[in-house]
Amino acid sequence: MDNIKLAIREKYNQMSKGEKCISDFVLSNVTDCLSMTAVDIAKKSGVSSASVIRYVQKLGYDGLEGFKLALAAANSQDNEWKMVDPIISTDDSLDELVDKFGVLIDGAMKDFFYQLDKDALQEAIDVIKHARRICLMGIGASMLPAYDLFHKLKRADFNASYYFDVNMQVEFFNYIDERDVIIAFSYSGQSQEILYPCRIAKEMKSKVIAVTRNRESALQQIADICLTVPDKEAVMRIGAFTSLHTSIMMGDLLYLGVIQEDLEQIEVELIKTRKLVEGLKTGL
Repeated sequence: MDNIKLAIREKYNQMSKGEKCISDFVLSNVTDCLSMTAVDIAKKSGVSSASVIRYVQKLGYDGLEGFKLALAAANSQDNEWKMVDPIISTDDSLDELVDKFGVLIDGAMKDFFYQLDKDALQEAIDVIKHARRICLMGIGASMLPAYDLFHKLKRADFNASYYFDVNMQVEFFNYIDERDVIIAFSYSGQSQEILYPCRIAKEMKSKVIAVTRNRESALQQIADICLTVPDKEAVMRIGAFTSLHTSIMMGDLLYLGVIQEDLEQIEVELIKTRKLVEGLKTGL
């Protein structure tokens, strides 16, 4: 297991009350836990020592010592960054705000690559390469990574589409079939404006690729291929920060994987498109 702290955070919402108590204590007291026994951790967490042993086994470890070794490895990675509470407060200075945001984004990027399913990514790239049409979907904050990927693919001359109007998207799905692929961005995985068109796409035998958070959702159940981003933000939040960054990163990996084989020709075409756009800037 690459990063035990990430694994705990990802599984937290599916844990029992007792397991959450253990997780809360462990994540808040990593250094202390390294020298504690199962009995010590149990007392601090308000559970039995047997519960602690079952907890580490459920996470994939034979015993507490293996779990503590994984914690130590994860802790050494975190120590490369100064530990700062990534949640801003009203009395933060600008320097503190910048530091906290840096920790927040850095942590999200590390978690992204720790949990990245490269097999699923490769499968998605192969499907997109051979698709007749590539239909991008995303609403709200998820619109941004969807439209960004659409723009990149379109500039590279792929038959990609993105509709701001969901009604138009649904109407267009009358003409899709097994030769087409849908790439749906939805952090929550619960947006009806995404789920409804995806269900239609499945009925039309099109492949559905979902980019969503690492938590069970209706979209994950619908999708043929699921590319998950870290589940670090609540659905109700002051803004889409880590979810936006990691979703765009997933879109970028899809794009780079798709164009890789034809990179030389695509570079030539991108230079041509750039020259066309320059006319808008120079007036020529």
